[in-house]
Amino acid sequence: MTLPGSLARTSLLQLVLLLTVALILRCDTFGDPNIGGDEVFYHQVGLAMHHGAWPYVDVWDRKPFGLFALYYLISAISDAPIAYQIAATLFAALTALVISLIAARWTGQRGALLAGISYLLWLGPLQGFGGQSPVFYNLFIASAALLVFTALPELRRGQVPRRVLVAMLLCGCAISIKTSAFAEAVFIGLVAWHALFRSKCSRRLAFATGLIWMAIGAAPTVGIALTYWVHGSWHEFWHAMVTANLDKPVDWHTAGLRILLMFISLSPVVIIAALGLLEQQRGPRLIILAWLAAALAGLAAVPNFYIHYALPLLVPMCVAASAFLDRPKLGPASLIVLAILSITIAPIFQFQHTRQSRAAIAALTQTVNAAVGDGPLLIYDGPPQIYQTSGQPFITPLVFPTHLSQLIERDVSHLSTLSETERVLSLNPGAVVMALRPRNAPSNSATRNRVLAYVGTNCRLVSVIDVPERLRHDLIAVWGYCRKPGL
Repeated sequence: MTLPGSLARTSLLQLVLLLTVALILRCDTFGDPNIGGDEVFYHQVGLAMHHGAWPYVDVWDRKPFGLFALYYLISAISDAPIAYQIAATLFAALTALVISLIAARWTGQRGALLAGISYLLWLGPLQGFGGQSPVFYNLFIASAALLVFTALPELRRGQVPRRVLVAMLLCGCAISIKTSAFAEAVFIGLVAWHALFRSKCSRRLAFATGLIWMAIGAAPTVGIALTYWVHGSWHEFWHAMVTANLDKPVDWHTAGLRILLMFISLSPVVIIAALGLLEQQRGPRLIILAWLAAALAGLAAVPNFYIHYALPLLVPMCVAASAFLDRPKLGPASLIVLAILSITIAPIFQFQHTRQSRAAIAALTQTVNAAVGDGPLLIYDGPPQIYQTSGQPFITPLVFPTHLSQLIERDVSHLSTLSETERVLSLNPGAVVMALRPRNAPSNSATRNRVLAYVGTNCRLVSVIDVPERLRHDLIAVWGYCRKPGL
């Protein structure tokens, strides 16, 4: 899709402004090696893939392959955390630009630009200040929506422009990063197909075209699945992508509290979005409401309801808010209120926190290097990046801390959690890293007791280090100089 010269220049100026806002809001995270447990793990998997590791086989998780592939590509530029943090900032700014371009179709330039800025402002309060998966795949979904929305006049005439095919591929890429994006991908496909179906083209052609679009959207996931089949790792892939996700237990009491907290965190944007919807024309209003419904369906598909799971809702909500934000006085005033709330909930310029995080990870690494001896290293409930910073290999595919230490993660992988814990302890770890108190409740007492018995009998408590994340602090113990049982 080519843009007229004036529109291209306007978009470039908007991108510069949005990138500047994104940098102001996120620059203090650059170089933080322990910003959050999820993205630290994704980064470690991406790095491990450069050394031949296969997700689900050598390092296990439920996340789709595309997310790890994205971190693999970013870490090819640099293995430092700042690489993915800068990439996430670029993705956030580009997503904000696409939101502005979508909104500009239905409202004025002021409201469209403020909608993009609103997206950037509210990433932090929803814990999207780093490299969480929606920060990346929101760009694919938003871009696909923009391409389809701009193609609607042609589709209504029975024409299928190539950008619709690109949109379906972008939807497929989003699904390969986060499976719950499927609901939004279906919405985008149905919007395009509905316009084509109501055109003068034959019903047979419309159905055939829809099937082609579905095949294009499925292509990334099918290609990944076939690769695992050829590799001989179909069982691990299927279990991670399907069985483990279906069998994952839900603590509904905790989930209910998270839903309440999620709603409170979203409420300022919800109010502005609702006011904006009242001012939208009927056609755009129905499209945005359908998009919101699809995003909510994707959220409901993963019923643990961590706050950052609400990040996909921000895209259609900010588009919805654009009409209200276009008001000459109330729009900018609302943005100012949103900005004040944003930096109150998620303060910016926390450079001291990043320095403390770097110092803590460096101290953990130095302590492990001094105490591990001939190894191996076991990180039972602690920062998984210490494997990489200390130069130690993964001792188990269950690298993400909760997979060994949290009760609701018991036996969700293709490995028995207790048996795997006993196996790694039989390797006689030279050092063990674990939190003094369980970081994720409810704790798996069976595995924790096994590890405590091992360190209590064979190891020495070397150090306890206060390790900050963006949203928490943990006291992490290093047990080292472990001797083999019986010696």
